[in-house]
Amino acid sequence: MTLKSTAGAALLVAMATQLQAGSLDRSRLPLDLLFESGNVLQFSANMPMPDVSSGPLGGTGTVFESYLTTGMAFRTELTDDLAFALFFNRPYGANGFYQNGPLAGYRIDWASEELAAVLVYDVTDNLSAYGGVRAVRSEVNLTLPAAIVPPVGYALNSGGDTGLGYLLGVSYSIPERGARVSLTYQSAVSHSFDSTEFGTTSFGPTEVELPQSLRFDGEIALSSNTLLLGSATWSDYSNFDVAAPGFATLVVPGASVIDYQEDSITASIGLGHSLNDDWSIFGIVDSTFADSEPTALRPFDGNRSLTLGAIFARGQFRLTGGARYTSFNDATVLGADFSGDYAITPFLTIDHFF
Repeated sequence: MTLKSTAGAALLVAMATQLQAGSLDRSRLPLDLLFESGNVLQFSANMPMPDVSSGPLGGTGTVFESYLTTGMAFRTELTDDLAFALFFNRPYGANGFYQNGPLAGYRIDWASEELAAVLVYDVTDNLSAYGGVRAVRSEVNLTLPAAIVPPVGYALNSGGDTGLGYLLGVSYSIPERGARVSLTYQSAVSHSFDSTEFGTTSFGPTEVELPQSLRFDGEIALSSNTLLLGSATWSDYSNFDVAAPGFATLVVPGASVIDYQEDSITASIGLGHSLNDDWSIFGIVDSTFADSEPTALRPFDGNRSLTLGAIFARGQFRLTGGARYTSFNDATVLGADFSGDYAITPFLTIDHFF
């Protein structure tokens, strides 16, 4: 197996899912696919299985349910220097419910789907530039119990809305060293939801801005069959909020129903190693740094993860599979103490080259 196939597949898998690392983050676009050769069709699936709950005295029950996330991508060459890729994924989401404890009755269901069309142009043999448009469709339903919003609680229900954004990036490679670095910027995406609050009352549209982000990826060959991988991502969650007019008028004047003050920063490092022509293995550790801002939506203060997996490549197919273990840092949210929480995420990616 070539160094390129090991690095590309490992990076795709390592960042395939981030269980609410930055509040709503679930997956990222597998942009490494841009730098493959020829035509590629990719299918991916992962299933985070979180175990997040507070202690017995403030017991909440299990807060998050397991869920399945799927994605698809297609890449084709238009000319010797220009390629096109189409991506579908589910970048943001939440499905939290507090059954018991001081937060009993809190529920959030956030669903999103993204379609992105990206062009990559080889400026020179080493330098590539890429960019494209993103369409993100989201929907949110939120219930806050009377313990949070006395005396009767609060509910927000939205219809679906599609927001547009873009991405821009640059990549520099040194093929003889098995090295590549990439820098990708993704713009914020704004939503204006038709929504009801307090049941069936409409106070006007609910405004949401999904965060912009900047990501660095790098890889370099340590030997003929071993690669060092690394990445770092900044997400602008300090400008993310859910501004519902009824909440701002009747509950907390001028406030947003969800409003973060701190950004999210995640970093990772790992190794990929080819065993023979067909098999490779990889391991990656990553961390989302604590920001001292746990909430009912994200009842932990940062996390650490270990991903282990293997790659099998033969003929026109490449299969990447494994599992990710995430340990969530302890946190206290409105009197509920969360500690020892974790998630296990099995994943599978299938690439077909033609």
